[in-house]
Amino acid sequence: MKQQILTTLIITTYNWPEALRLCLDSLKRQSELPDEVIIADDGSTDDTKAVIDAFRPQLPCPLKHVWQEDRGFRRSAILNKALRATSPNHYVIFIDGDVILHKHFIADHCRLAEPGYYVFGRRVLLNEHHNQLLKENPGMKLNVFTPGIKRRSNALYLPFLSPITESYKRSKVYGFGCNLAAWLDDIISINGYNEVMEGWGCEDTEFIIRLRNSGLVSKAAKFQSILYHLWHRQRPASEANRKYLEQLMGMKIRRCEQGYDNGGQERHR
Repeated sequence: MKQQILTTLIITTYNWPEALRLCLDSLKRQSELPDEVIIADDGSTDDTKAVIDAFRPQLPCPLKHVWQEDRGFRRSAILNKALRATSPNHYVIFIDGDVILHKHFIADHCRLAEPGYYVFGRRVLLNEHHNQLLKENPGMKLNVFTPGIKRRSNALYLPFLSPITESYKRSKVYGFGCNLAAWLDDIISINGYNEVMEGWGCEDTEFIIRLRNSGLVSKAAKFQSILYHLWHRQRPASEANRKYLEQLMGMKIRRCEQGYDNGGQERHR
């Protein structure tokens, strides 16, 4: 029997309390809850704090709120603050605050957790109409048959196929920060997220490259650990981040200089 693991769910957010409410509502309905939840807040106003405070009594696990001043898109910095607030020896699951989780999302990630691996999953894309429907009916069921979804194959829940899909596209760098998991000790060993990368885009890819350079092997959460991504306008990746990533590709850098061990003073709300 597989040993029980301790898990932390880290949720990134910024000034979209309606989406965060839907995300936390889906978390509340999980078949297996994480041992702690940390909201990594990149400078939201008190509207977001109000949502978090409202959900605290609804969850049986601790719900922490780590916040930093709004000085532009600094996702790497707030993720490192959240990681510093994570309990030791935990398995960390990363999602964004604009997703809705399949009811077995956490349980699937726990089942896939294994020393020496990081796990990446995919997302199902919703459209603007779904956003409105979910606002009116937060408990709306989403599945592979939901009309109008994109990347429909990512909504197929077939966990019995796990043994033959875990090595899916292992030779390439894959993964999104909205559906990613790794052991805290492995994350600390590469010094967490790279705070040189400010502005939108590429920070997850750079993080995954360093995980791989450290010797970790990727494992795909194909047909499981499903989540649905709320619609919003897409932004182009920062040109500076793109150039930085291009410089790193092919290099064997494992540890970034400005990351987890920067120390910073966390602000818990």
